[in-house]
Amino acid sequence: MKIVAAKAIPVRIPLNHPFTIALGTLTHSNHVLVRMEDDSGRIGWGECTTFHSVYGYDQKSLYDVLTTYLIPAVKGYDPRNMEVLHQRMDQAMPFNLMAKCGIDLAAYDLVGKADGVPVHSLTGGKRVDRIPVTAAVGIDSPAQTAAMAEQLVAKGFNTIKIKIGLDSGKDLERVRLVRKTLGDEIKLRVDANQGYDRSTALKVLEQMEPIALEWIEQPLPDWDLEGLAMLADRLETPIALDESVYTVHDAQRAIVAGAADVINIKVPKCGGIYRSQQIAALCEQNNIPCFLGGCIETTPGTSAQAHFYTSTPNIISAAEMEGPFCYVDDIVKDIMDIENGMIKIPEGPGFGITIDEKKVARYRISF
Repeated sequence: MKIVAAKAIPVRIPLNHPFTIALGTLTHSNHVLVRMEDDSGRIGWGECTTFHSVYGYDQKSLYDVLTTYLIPAVKGYDPRNMEVLHQRMDQAMPFNLMAKCGIDLAAYDLVGKADGVPVHSLTGGKRVDRIPVTAAVGIDSPAQTAAMAEQLVAKGFNTIKIKIGLDSGKDLERVRLVRKTLGDEIKLRVDANQGYDRSTALKVLEQMEPIALEWIEQPLPDWDLEGLAMLADRLETPIALDESVYTVHDAQRAIVAGAADVINIKVPKCGGIYRSQQIAALCEQNNIPCFLGGCIETTPGTSAQAHFYTSTPNIISAAEMEGPFCYVDDIVKDIMDIENGMIKIPEGPGFGITIDEKKVARYRISF
């Protein structure tokens, strides 16, 4: 089995509503699809995403890296040998993990289709049939934040993530109002996206302790492991790391520093399923739980998240898999459904979804 062809396809789909975090506002997808073909004519699909103000490269960067370096590096190789594929990509271009995710996912999808099995059977088996899903609320006024959170709970979500980090005083007001509005039964987590300095973080997060948060995500800049370790020591609420951990080496450094109570694994951020499982395994060895974060993926990326979640030990709590429901449209024929805050894992070969190539053509853009 060999990869005989692959191409990168940039697509742009509008969000239902702009989504604001401490590092910027997103209005549409910045995704690149990877369409991979083997020597028997089978097709596998992958998706890579980005948010330039968070991850440091934009949609055109993903497209250029895939087209110029990564796709040529894996052409002619066996998609079953994931270690070799990643070695080839790393030799061709360091870093650029989100672009590498597109290759990783397309290869897994292709092998699953070749074997007639779902991807989770290739990556460890199925722990659960359905996955609890969290819903995120972007930065807005306290009243709007609470209203949006209430609407999401009415739709069946039992875990809400609140974006913070632009204004510590308003952040505290917003989170308090959401807790008051939703009551104590709903799980709340917050994410500052590196928005605070040490003194601000300690001051505001100490005041959030009575709100009973599930965890506080990335309150300080990604490089400040010492400051994050201080917060982990001073606060009862767990500290979760996201932007500080892209690779297994980042995870090791964070663990040694005592900077993480929980680690957010995002499949695109970490380079795909293969590398993400390596991070999860290291964390498990060190008794650090992980949760599945999201990059507002469409259904191809979200289905990959589902297979990663169910086949990976040490992944806890609700997953950030609401991406497909944030867009005005999708690029598949069979959209995944959320029922009572749970998403069902697709069970067909590969990632278990069917790409609608007419919609891909509709939302495709050119550079």
